[in-house]
Amino acid sequence: MKSKVYFIKVNNGEDVASVAQKARWLFDFAGFEETIATNDMVAVKTSFGEKGNIGHLKPPIIKAVVDKVKDCKGKPFLIETNTLYVGRRTNAVDHISHAHEHGFSYENVGAPVIIGDGLFGEHSVQVEINQKLCKYAHVAGVAQAANVIISIAHVTGHLATGMGATLKNIGMGLSARGGKLSQHSGVIPQILKKRCNTCGACGKWCPVGAIQVGEQFAVIDPKICIGCGECLAVCQFGAVKIAWDENTVNLQKKVAEYCLAILSRKSGRAVFFNFLTHITRHCDCMDKPFKPDIADIGIVASRDPVAVEKATADIIGDHIGTDFFKDAWPQIDYTIQIAYAQEIGLGSMDYELIPCEQGAGVAV
Repeated sequence: MKSKVYFIKVNNGEDVASVAQKARWLFDFAGFEETIATNDMVAVKTSFGEKGNIGHLKPPIIKAVVDKVKDCKGKPFLIETNTLYVGRRTNAVDHISHAHEHGFSYENVGAPVIIGDGLFGEHSVQVEINQKLCKYAHVAGVAQAANVIISIAHVTGHLATGMGATLKNIGMGLSARGGKLSQHSGVIPQILKKRCNTCGACGKWCPVGAIQVGEQFAVIDPKICIGCGECLAVCQFGAVKIAWDENTVNLQKKVAEYCLAILSRKSGRAVFFNFLTHITRHCDCMDKPFKPDIADIGIVASRDPVAVEKATADIIGDHIGTDFFKDAWPQIDYTIQIAYAQEIGLGSMDYELIPCEQGAGVAV
């Protein structure tokens, strides 16, 4: 049976309030209220964009979905996790402050912001998945605890995965810092001796006792280390070295495996929106005000994360007459993440596209 994917058109340059209204219509048209029960804790996953970025989805759009959750008597909150790279989103305090600066306050959105992996990325849950690349996944604790996940992804290109949308928003975006490390790097972290001040935080937080703190610097035992990234999460002195050397094929597959881990306990309790607006070659993690590379197209939604990705790529390709993501990043085969997600049972690339007209009722 084909997965159902719902689509509503957005005109190029359409104002934010109108796009938000279309998100409400699409939520109703797709029957997503069936996903939410009274008092469910509903994690609304989006990105607040990096400082200086202008392409990220704006607060009124997120509020539209938050309001629909409240109509279903759920308890919505905006969820994000800390980044590996240094910036305004690398710890919970700065991250929440940054979200408010971009307009994602309770007054504007109607829901609180919760950083799902703790103050520095230390709050993770280990989920056993036994996949080809990852036996365990280090998932943000709050994401694991939530009853429902609503992914609201802004579709862009991406320098490591070629395409960034639902799979990246969930698989990378809801992993704890150790999970992000696992996805990006295939080696054990090391200590930079000159930066280490022997505070002992890394040794205290290491779950397997792989770190010994000496008088001059800490040392990681590679025979014991499991690559969880706790040392990276708690070090405040930049003394943990990461090798950003994971090839894009494995990175994309790990993103899919993490998506599987995060959604494994959310069967029938997750929905996915892809916004095909302000599409740029670079993702919203870049701190530059990139102008859109193609005209706005619409919003795609589904209960199937694989189908929504495949439909997104197809719709963009049909709209511009070429493969945007392959043209943007010719050295990366972005379709690997979608095909592998299907292979491991996340969903199906075989879908039925169901158009939604403005103000339409629930789809049959």
